[in-house]
Amino acid sequence: MTDIPASTPSSRKRTRDIDSLRRERDSIIRILSQANFSKLSSELGILNQSISDLETELKGS
Repeated sequence: MTDIPASTPSSRKRTRDIDSLRRERDSIIRILSQANFSKLSSELGILNQSISDLETELKGS
């Protein structure tokens, strides 16, 4: 019969904690990425409108 080392439960807990931190990190990365895409999309919309306005002005000249 083999003895289970006393460190096994704490080793498992440490592994769970590390996995949990990795999941949280990945979640934060996804959130930041989505926020960045939203900001870029908004800025592109503003630029698109500015270009459209300039084209309209140039056509009128």
